[in-house]
Amino acid sequence: MLLKDLKRLWFATLFSYAALGFISPLIPLYMSYRGLSPLEVGLVASLATLVSILPVAVMGRISDIINREKLQGMLGAGLALLTLIYTYASSLLDFMILQSAYMGLTYSYMTLSGAIAMDYIRTKRGTGFGKFRTSGSVGWIFGPFLGGLIADNLGFPLVFLSSSLFFLVSAFLFGIGGLKKRHVEKRESPRSNRHMEAFKRVLTNRAAYTLYASVFTAWISTPAYYTFLPLFMTDEIGTSKSMSSLAFSITPFAEVPAMLYLGFLSDRIGRKKVIALCLAAYPMRYMLTVFTGNPWIIIGAQLLHGLTFGGLYVVSVSYLSEAVDEDLQGLALSLYSINSSIARFIGNYLLGFLVDNYGFVPMYYAAALISAFSIPILTLLSQQGSQKKHKTL
Repeated sequence: MLLKDLKRLWFATLFSYAALGFISPLIPLYMSYRGLSPLEVGLVASLATLVSILPVAVMGRISDIINREKLQGMLGAGLALLTLIYTYASSLLDFMILQSAYMGLTYSYMTLSGAIAMDYIRTKRGTGFGKFRTSGSVGWIFGPFLGGLIADNLGFPLVFLSSSLFFLVSAFLFGIGGLKKRHVEKRESPRSNRHMEAFKRVLTNRAAYTLYASVFTAWISTPAYYTFLPLFMTDEIGTSKSMSSLAFSITPFAEVPAMLYLGFLSDRIGRKKVIALCLAAYPMRYMLTVFTGNPWIIIGAQLLHGLTFGGLYVVSVSYLSEAVDEDLQGLALSLYSINSSIARFIGNYLLGFLVDNYGFVPMYYAAALISAFSIPILTLLSQQGSQKKHKTL
């Protein structure tokens, strides 16, 4: 029964990432097609990132209280409806409202899929979650490809319709399941304070805040890849647009083996050691990107995405799920997503400032330096917690 449920969840997550892949790369192009300027597109993206923070935290907390899979089914149905509404959006205000709602639901949906999987995976969580999380990479491999193909040949409305149908299938597969909520001992705090206490319990958990702080530092540097790599390759070293796209399209092929192996490795040698290994890949990736100027080496360096995203996410989720109480897992994973989003938001402005004033090369060296601090932060906060524990014994 457990294996059957995990297969259902695997396909539910595959359909969700395929649905996301259909439209996410095309939304900026669609906004431009509808008449928004580049400045307005950037404004919509920034606003959506900030506004989405609260819904993710709220949904994470709600999922710890009610049936997580039923909630996921409702969120998926909401995403299916929301993607159809895009075909009617035409103004800046339309997109500000729509994109903020879409980002809030999307981040919640992707975060809760991990929490749901962890409700079923009780042993060897690194190995089990690594196998489960390959579903997202597989879905992402063909989602953007099919979305671009449909947009070029049949137009934007059919892309949004296709994405909506995939979200509906995903929502159905999530919603038909549902473990009964495990009994959680009620605490004596008043109902009005219960949720604030939950946030406090997560944020004062040493393992949780150690991971949040180290990952936050690393993720400040990630716009060096997500935002500025295409510009660096085309404007700085003169590659074609298709070659710069190749640096993005190969990353899922690195994610799948990394998720499988690093999840397994974390079961054998410990989560924290593997997290440190993944964090060490950030500065290495940026240095390889900027050091030679060879486009093929730059493309090859992006295979480290398997560590800096795939492996890090799998092991971090396993680490958090074991570090916090069962009634806090949804909230803890939601705060992990929020933490990463805020870091990326800051990084876009910081690294953009460096590019504008000093150029791409100094920006990549700065990204390498910033991300390198994540490992000593992980080490120092862990040691500090261990020292406090010994003093109390």
